[in-house]
Amino acid sequence: MTAQNRPLSLADAMLAAAALLAGAGWLFSIQAIREIPPLIFIGSRFLVAGIFVLPFADDPSAALRRSSQAAWLLAAGVMLGASMMLWIVGLKLTGNPGVAAFISAMGNLMVPLVGAGLFGWPVGRRLRGAMVLAVIGLGLLFVGPAAAVDASHAIFAVSAGLWAASIAFVKKVSTALTATTVTAVQLIVAGLAILLVALPLEGGAAHWPTIAGLGWFAASVLIATCLRFLLQFRGQQLVSAGRAGLFMCFEPVWTLLFSVVFLGLMPTPFQLLGCLVIFLAVFSMAARERI
Repeated sequence: MTAQNRPLSLADAMLAAAALLAGAGWLFSIQAIREIPPLIFIGSRFLVAGIFVLPFADDPSAALRRSSQAAWLLAAGVMLGASMMLWIVGLKLTGNPGVAAFISAMGNLMVPLVGAGLFGWPVGRRLRGAMVLAVIGLGLLFVGPAAAVDASHAIFAVSAGLWAASIAFVKKVSTALTATTVTAVQLIVAGLAILLVALPLEGGAAHWPTIAGLGWFAASVLIATCLRFLLQFRGQQLVSAGRAGLFMCFEPVWTLLFSVVFLGLMPTPFQLLGCLVIFLAVFSMAARERI
């Protein structure tokens, strides 16, 4: 029985849970950085998560011994680290993580654009249509007297672009490498790169967090990173890439719901409409692949 012919209900549940955990990761991170310096938090989170994922991966040294593979993997890890540094700074500054999550979701649309600019990937009509929708959605986020552009919005947008670059670089890596191997290397490289920047900047401000702070850190690492990626990878093995992408589109939806329910941050009607339009743009791109 092939992977595509296995029961899809289990795979669907895994991917739905992965999207939910990814959304919950925003909430966990918000709570954690109240006690832990943001760069130290995100660097430690990625490094520890990479170490946890490593036992499930093939021998990464085999990939790193191939100079071309090593270059793309390391570049992707550094790009991911830069993206996450900006993401956590934006999260520290933002007044509405639910809206910010939809700005970050633009990274999914930027991947083929970055690939087109760097590697000459073709840009199809569907992508152009999705980008028009996304730009309209972004505009709606900032309509109305209660909405305003702030520094965090620009930070999240740049973070999304760097994240897209990291994905484009990963696509240059041989498909012979498993997803867990690539992810383990990326997480470890990104974590180390972030900590190299974080320790000189935040080392003096670091202090031992409370039990609650450690709990939020543990939840971020074990639940929102390790468990999320394991569920996502296993689900992706059982269904097509298009179907997996459709489920992962719901990450910002969960983030928005969690920010409303647990943080009391209600977006304006125009922002809700903008989030819906961005979701439709991202969803339409994921749906282009055969489900």
